[in-house]
Amino acid sequence: MWNNWYSRHKGKFKKMAVLVLCIAAALYGLCFYMSYKAADIFNQVVAERQLFPGTVTVERLTATPGGTVSFENLVWNDEDGHRLVQIPKGQFTVKLIDVLTGHIGTQTVEDVTLDNAYIHLIFNDKMELQHVKKISGHQSGDPRGFIKVTGPKGNHPFNCHVALHQSVIEAEAPGRHFTIGDVEFSSHIHTKGKTTLDLRAGHFSGTLEAKSLRIRGSLDFKPDTPQYNLSLLLSDCNPRSLGAGLDIDDAATVSADIRGPLYAPVIDGTLKMDRLDITALVFTDVVGQVHYEQGLLDVTEVTAGVFGGSMKGQGQVNLDDRSYTADMTGSRLKGGIAAHDLFLRCDVDLNLHMEENKSAGTKAIYGDFRSGPGRYHNVPFRGISGSFAQDGKTLDFRDVVISMFFGDVSTDAFSIVNGKVKIGAINIDYKNGKRSRWGKGGPQTIR
Repeated sequence: MWNNWYSRHKGKFKKMAVLVLCIAAALYGLCFYMSYKAADIFNQVVAERQLFPGTVTVERLTATPGGTVSFENLVWNDEDGHRLVQIPKGQFTVKLIDVLTGHIGTQTVEDVTLDNAYIHLIFNDKMELQHVKKISGHQSGDPRGFIKVTGPKGNHPFNCHVALHQSVIEAEAPGRHFTIGDVEFSSHIHTKGKTTLDLRAGHFSGTLEAKSLRIRGSLDFKPDTPQYNLSLLLSDCNPRSLGAGLDIDDAATVSADIRGPLYAPVIDGTLKMDRLDITALVFTDVVGQVHYEQGLLDVTEVTAGVFGGSMKGQGQVNLDDRSYTADMTGSRLKGGIAAHDLFLRCDVDLNLHMEENKSAGTKAIYGDFRSGPGRYHNVPFRGISGSFAQDGKTLDFRDVVISMFFGDVSTDAFSIVNGKVKIGAINIDYKNGKRSRWGKGGPQTIR
């Protein structure tokens, strides 16, 4: 029965099969045509309209029926021959309907994926990308002429997904320079709405150095002034890279929120350091609040352990001229640990000031201290006071006075050099009015 039915309709089936194959082939060919047309438009926009000044070359372009254009070895050099973009491998998808109808614009590209790319971004003080020409006016009926870029928002919105894998991003702005390696980046860019982004990166160098970087959140382009809403995590950040004169190689972790307008971000967060070694001062468990705005980095509410006691403080770094100031107060520091002499037993309070002014060429670290009652080699004393100043690897003490039961012991020649204590002449003022001095030649009666 089935055989009889099939025999009667065999011819119809063959015609339908041929028709389906023809339609499929036509559609397949049409898709290929539109995809190659998209690649052609890409070439012409770059070459003829010069949206990107300089030279852009692509070694190979291929297309799929679904509207995906793949390319290899794309290189963009600026007009001076400097490398701005180098992409060994990438692809983008286009709206086939746009290609078919000829309505090519900034939203024709729907998705971009770049592998092992190097991208050099240069911004002005308004966070506008340089090296992208602003095209004014529509000079022909060619739909390709509708592609225009006029700033962060643009005349026509960009609305596409961009992904980078194992890439390097170099970014410049007035007074700022960063290079970010091992970038894994995903962003849905919408320049008339909210742009979401997620960035993971390895080594971060330039104005600030860190071993890893994570940024998540969004940029809202709906307001007249686009707004940040991002979270930031910098791991193993090196304070030395700030160039503020602090000889610090100890790692810091910064977690913060980025808010405010696109052209003037405001950053608030927390800084943590397991260890902070400033020559003769070794801090542990450092925690502070950070605030960045208009080139100034403020660190407040700082707490840390030092010499067996605790310290509080605040400071400011000017990222434009690399100057800094810091003020700290210490409580109940162990005198024996500070002086590298375990025979000294007392609790010390101190005030510490650090500053450097690059413009004036000045640098200073100084402070004062005062202790309560204690012992030295089982000899009791009522208190110790004095001032100190640091110069390189040397910590000098001045006006040091030790109040004893018989009088005051003082010296202006007490220093710690590379962790070793050096003591010069010692003066003794007795309660009965007599005074003597201990030096290399032994005790000498002064009066």
